[in-house]
Amino acid sequence: MIVKEFKIEEINLNYFVGINQVEFDSDYFFQTQEVVDEKETLDLFFKTISEIQSRYTNSFIQFFKEMYILNQDHIFTACYYLQKAFFNHKNISNKKEIELLLYLSTNRQIIKSIQALGIEYSDLRKGNLLYCIISPTDNLHKLNNEILKVLKAKENLMTLNNVSLEKINLIQEFHEISEEQITCILKSYGNDSKCGASHLTSKFSALFDLICEKMVLLSVENI
Repeated sequence: MIVKEFKIEEINLNYFVGINQVEFDSDYFFQTQEVVDEKETLDLFFKTISEIQSRYTNSFIQFFKEMYILNQDHIFTACYYLQKAFFNHKNISNKKEIELLLYLSTNRQIIKSIQALGIEYSDLRKGNLLYCIISPTDNLHKLNNEILKVLKAKENLMTLNNVSLEKINLIQEFHEISEEQITCILKSYGNDSKCGASHLTSKFSALFDLICEKMVLLSVENI
């Protein structure tokens, strides 16, 4: 699990963020629970996570799809903006779990954000799950261990920070970021190369900058 502590000095707020990717034993979960359909199974999974979360005051857990997440900093930045939104009472959703999805997707429409990033029955079946824990105290490892125990899951190889052209293209399309916007950022970096590993890394960085810019705009819309 990746763990990082943050402090927003302007509002005197400290918090911790943990990101983990696990292999979930879906067969065990399905066999030991009395569920009859996909919706019931998914509801039970979220209820199980909610019960874990309820034992840790002011901490919350959110599972989401990896496909539209650029890297760990994408998640850390979204956490920053949701914390500020709730502190300033400028949040879009009443739940921090949903607010996180809104900033990750850079979209203020709750249904669209859930459809894009929320996990589904098929994700449970695949068993490779990504989640984020946010807490005001340094209890992330304890909370994470409980998740692993209850789900009979084990920590998996983190693929979140992998860089590839396919990943860039997918996320660029999802966030509706044009090639012209990326080119403009690359020029500000002084990067005129059109190919190679260096260009790919720079393009990745440019995409992150533009996603952050969209998060800023989302936060400003609520003022």
